Amino acid sequence: MMDVFFIERDPYAPIRHCYPVSKILYEGKSEYQEIMVIESPHFGRVLVLDGVAQCDERFEFIYHEFISHVPLFAHPKPEDILIIGGGDGGALREVLKHREVKRAVLVDIDRQVIEVSKKFFPTMAVAFEDPRVIVLNEDGYKYVQDYEQEFDVIIVDSTDPVGFAHVLTTEEFFKYVFRALKEDGIYVGQTESIHYHTDIVRRVQKSLRKVFPIVDLYTAVIPGYAGYWWTFSIASKKHPVREPSRDVNIQTKLYSADMHRHAFLPESFYQKILSGEY
Repeated sequence: MMDVFFIERDPYAPIRHCYPVSKILYEGKSEYQEIMVIESPHFGRVLVLDGVAQCDERFEFIYHEFISHVPLFAHPKPEDILIIGGGDGGALREVLKHREVKRAVLVDIDRQVIEVSKKFFPTMAVAFEDPRVIVLNEDGYKYVQDYEQEFDVIIVDSTDPVGFAHVLTTEEFFKYVFRALKEDGIYVGQTESIHYHTDIVRRVQKSLRKVFPIVDLYTAVIPGYAGYWWTFSIASKKHPVREPSRDVNIQTKLYSADMHRHAFLPESFYQKILSGEY
């Protein structure tokens, strides 16, 4: 019997990942993108948007723990959280592990991604019914413009920051984010591979530095993403971000106080990224 493989068609990375496929569980097209769910023997179920794998059951916890817990533990009292994107529910699940959180607003323009995730990824989408959650199917770029000093933490859990998601990595957007954050608020967004997308990393870092007084970069190794070594750009109005500000007292698979500290790049390497030496 011939093996069947799904070959990722990410146009923004110089390599391609192949996933062995035991079954195609879902194929559809929303107003915004193609959506597919495949079953892979090693990775479990994989969510694919426009031909690019977004997350898989086996390793999704790495991405979702790090995009969520680093900013929330850097903040001493994260009560009001905004997630832009994140329709699979993984970041929302991690955010709501914090007892301090009173409200989590998730703004994802594509309702169909949320519905597909609820059906095929229940361990990620488990938090959508939490009473602290507000789900809005709107344009996150426009949504954030209507608020001033409203949120403690803003997480941008978007697809690749190119195409229609490019606006979520611009200086203009970061100015809206800065205004929407409370006086001690923190922002974080995923900024792609440290190897293959250094130009994106550098551009986002420089744009954030024009808006926020504290800007940094941390990473995590994510087996399903191009280049594996993934970056997160973080910015803060007031609080240092390289150390947790509270005891890490939640259940996680990988994130911890030590992993928080070690996720940040050494200063010497960080400066090479900014200067273009790397």
